[in-house]
Amino acid sequence: MLNDDFWDYFETNGVPVLQVRKFLKDSNEVVNYERSVLKSGRYWQISKDEVRSIYSIIRHREPETVVETGMGPGVSTTSILSAMGNKGRLVSIDPGIPYGKGDREVGFVIPSTLRSRLEHVKGTSSEKLESVLESMKKLDVFFHDSDHTYQNVMFELKTVWPKVRRNPLILVDNYDWSDAAADFAKEKGLKLRNLADDLALLSK
Repeated sequence: MLNDDFWDYFETNGVPVLQVRKFLKDSNEVVNYERSVLKSGRYWQISKDEVRSIYSIIRHREPETVVETGMGPGVSTTSILSAMGNKGRLVSIDPGIPYGKGDREVGFVIPSTLRSRLEHVKGTSSEKLESVLESMKKLDVFFHDSDHTYQNVMFELKTVWPKVRRNPLILVDNYDWSDAAADFAKEKGLKLRNLADDLALLSK
């Protein structure tokens, strides 16, 4: 279920409800594709409503550069790339270790048609995030979905902050597993919105 915070974000940014509903309608194609690949498998993937939320946010923001930490089966990756259309670039930091039912390859959900705009950086965020950001002139959207410990979430948020501070849009999955996202939002004067399930958006 999409929370009131989801709708509040778009209302605050002056996006008509009909436009948001169009984003959500378009996201159903992505949801259906991803579920057809996953079937009944459990790979700790984000929920359907989290997919719809991320897709809608990306469609609205139209980012040129996105960084995510934690690719997993590639559900969030597919959602982001699909919403970006034929422009933009996504860098996904993940150790690349097979996991889940049947030890499937990391990113197995991602269709070949989207992979040309994806850069998979193998490693943990503590190993690779700083160097990835150094190579970028700007960062439009950041999505955290890796190690959810307080220390790691706070490390990632503080590391990306200089790149996103002018117009921050930060997504944090499993944000309620620690107080890191809430503490960071308070420190930087950001609003924390719980979009769906345990997916949070930090923005002004």
